[in-house]
This record gives sequence, structure tokens and C-alpha cells, in this order.
Amino acid sequence: MPDTPRTSGRIFPPRNGRTTRALADGDAGATPANGGATTSSPVQSSKPQATETIARRAGAMVDEINFPNFVAQLVHGTFDAIVDASIRQMESYSSLVSAVAKTVDQFTEENVTPNQARDWLAQRYPGDVKVLLPDGGERTEPQLAPVAEGSTPTWLADYGAEGEELTTEVLEERVLPQVRLKVGTERQQLLATMVLLGMNRVVVRDGSVSAKVMFRAAASDAAGVQYATSSDPKAVATWGDRGAQTYENQTSTMVSTLAVNAQNESSVRADLFGEVKLNFVSETLPLDRMADAAKIALVQRNSPSLRAPAAPAAPATAAPPAAPTEGGTR
Repeated sequence: MPDTPRTSGRIFPPRNGRTTRALADGDAGATPANGGATTSSPVQSSKPQATETIARRAGAMVDEINFPNFVAQLVHGTFDAIVDASIRQMESYSSLVSAVAKTVDQFTEENVTPNQARDWLAQRYPGDVKVLLPDGGERTEPQLAPVAEGSTPTWLADYGAEGEELTTEVLEERVLPQVRLKVGTERQQLLATMVLLGMNRVVVRDGSVSAKVMFRAAASDAAGVQYATSSDPKAVATWGDRGAQTYENQTSTMVSTLAVNAQNESSVRADLFGEVKLNFVSETLPLDRMADAAKIALVQRNSPSLRAPAAPAAPATAAPPAAPTEGGTR
């Protein structure tokens, strides 16, 4: 068998160039030199550490909360609320005393409306009187009307219309003004009695105001670095490739792995508490501490149950003993 001429001194054809595998992270354009290993440098982060910024964040939160201003507003608000409640009670009581001290006609004009008098009369005598509401035509306001035509109820005698027929004219022109005055008189008498009994007001006995703030700041920095290197021989797939490695320069791959894990954690928390405790008591304010003697007399005049007590009669002066006469008995 003739020998086959060899085109080369090698049994197996050489591989085209040298191959280098770099499994480490790094720049894509970096090329290892002389089969050396390629090592990637970690990327530097510009984010500051949490332990370096926690003090600045906590200080900014303290300035933003402004705890002294919070305490001042809590105290001022509580004081203003107490004073405002006391002033409102005194103003209401003073207005009540002024209204009761007026005449019946003035009180009725200011506090009793014609419609209230109509409602009172219809509720007092539902079988004889009814209220007609406005119909959008000739009747533009509520009006009293008899339930049945031609009736002559006996209660008309209380309003100076005894024996007369119950009509709309009688109800509106003669009965309604007297009913309105009667309702005003009853209300004024009731209020006068309440005023004479004294005003029951609420006052603050004692209390407490407390405020506190709690700041919590925590920071942690954790960094972990993992570095590994390994030398991996040239990978071959068949036995022929293994034999070819004896005729060429072997190329090895150096693998360097660098893993950096950096964690920054920080938390800032503020808890603000404010508490107000007030203990209230009630007391009776007598009328003589709110009104003078003249106004008290007017209130007593309008209260049938608590009239001004009559002044006690002065005791009779005893006659002086008779002077002894001459020639009296011995």
C-alpha cells in the first residue's frame, strides 16, 4: 500500500488561533493577554452609607415636627376652649334674663309667630279647627278654618266670642291674636320660673395636659464580597481532539469571579402624643349675681309661681306705761 504524502507534520489539523474563555464579569471589549486571567473590578457606588446619613435625617424630622410649638398649641387650645365655653354660658343666661324681663307683648312679638299660634289652636281643638296650607292661588299663607260650617263651640267664650258662629274671619281676626298672646305668656312664665331657680352651669374643676414625642432612628450597612478563581483546562469533545493537544501549544482559561453584595437600610420614625384631661362639675348660679334688683323684680312679676315675697309687717309699738297719779294707792 503506497504511502500517502503528508501535507503537514501534524496528524490533526491545528485549531484556528487560541481560544480564551472569560467567565468573569467585566468589560465586553477586554481581551486577556498571553492566556492570562481577566479580573473585573467592582463598580463603585456613589450612594452614601445609611450610618452616615441617619443623623441628618433624624435632625430634619425633629425640626419639621417642632415639638415646642405642638405643646404650645395644645395648651392654648385647651385654655381657649374652657374660656369660650364659660363665655357662651354667661351670654346665654344673660339673653334669657333679658327676654324674661320684657313685657308680655314684647316677648310675644319676638318669640311667638302667627303660625305657631295657629298650630297650637289646631292641636288644642282638633275637632273644631284646622289649618289650611297655601294653595299657590289666592291663599298665600296658612289660614285657620272651621272643620264644620255653622258650629258654635263653647270654648269661644274664652276669647270673647261666646255664642258666635265659628268662621275663618272670627278665627283669624279675633281668636288668633289672643291665642298668640296666651302662648307667649305661658312661655315667658315658664322661662321666668327657670331663671329664678338659677342657672346650672358647667365649670372645670381640675385637669391635666400632657404631651410627649418619641423619635426612633435606626441604620445598618452590610456588605459581602465573594471572590473565586479557577483554572479550567481546554475543553475537548472527542479523543481525536485530545491527541491533537500534544502537537500544539495548550491554552488554559483562568476564571475569576467577584460578587459584591452591599445593603443599606435606614428608618426614622416619630410618635407624637397629646392628651388633655378635664374634670367638670356643675354649679348653680343664682339670679342676684347676674341681674340687679329692678330686673329681678320684673322677672318675679312674670313668674306666677315665684312672686316676690311680701315684706313682713312691722310689729306694733307697745303703748308706754301710764304715769302714776297723785293720791294713788299705797
